[in-house]
Amino acid sequence: MPAYLEGLGALSTKIVTSFDRNPSKNLPTIMATICLCDSKTGELISVMEGSYLTALRTGGLGGLAAKYLSREDAHRAALVGAGVQARTQLMALAEVRKITSVKVYDILREKAAAFATEMQEKLGIEVRSCSGVAEAVRGSDIIVTVSTSKKPVFDGDLIEPGAHINAFGNFKPNERELDLKTVLKSRIFVDSREAALAEAGDLLIPIRERKIKRSHILGEIGEVIIGSKPGRKSDDDVTLFKSVGIGIQDCAAASLAYTKAKEAGLGKEITLR
Repeated sequence: MPAYLEGLGALSTKIVTSFDRNPSKNLPTIMATICLCDSKTGELISVMEGSYLTALRTGGLGGLAAKYLSREDAHRAALVGAGVQARTQLMALAEVRKITSVKVYDILREKAAAFATEMQEKLGIEVRSCSGVAEAVRGSDIIVTVSTSKKPVFDGDLIEPGAHINAFGNFKPNERELDLKTVLKSRIFVDSREAALAEAGDLLIPIRERKIKRSHILGEIGEVIIGSKPGRKSDDDVTLFKSVGIGIQDCAAASLAYTKAKEAGLGKEITLR
């Protein structure tokens, strides 16, 4: 995932892999390495572990989407999936909304229970694990999907008026986390229209089935932020933010991490021969 940000003078490439069998080997499904280069010469100036940085930037993006698309009084959150992404997503939500209660569901019950204990202590808010996904989703103001499921993880009928959904899990064109009901009832926004129409199975599958049109994507989150596209129009709207991840997010995060590391005297200088 190569990217260049002229405003920051940042040039990066992220090498990312996805191996579905990794969890059985006690490894994360997705792993990444980010290479940061001098934008004037192309010289490699930093190599950094990218998985945690990806989790941070993705969580930050989820918080940003919730800030602009969820109701201002949203305070009940649900997480479908309890991995690394779930942690940073919840941390970001707590920054932009006064979250008072969180429900989490994972197909691995013990994983959800451990997540609930850890994050309740970390954030000082009520976090509890659920035995079923319906229990987690029902009654929630903000729903975050961060699973690796290849098929819809919950019934769209569970989503109540006024809810906001952050869909960050599946990013493959022939698979989806969200069912058609969810897509049809939502005002849909993406991080990048071009990327979503190439990778987001949640949207591509119903487009291919002629259940929705490309025009159902109402805008990119950046357009909502600068005010060129309206986001939520009423408290009863169901809003959906679908992200597949784009390189400029990694580039911005890597540039900031590099700058902070240099200021703090961190990192190890090496010579490649």
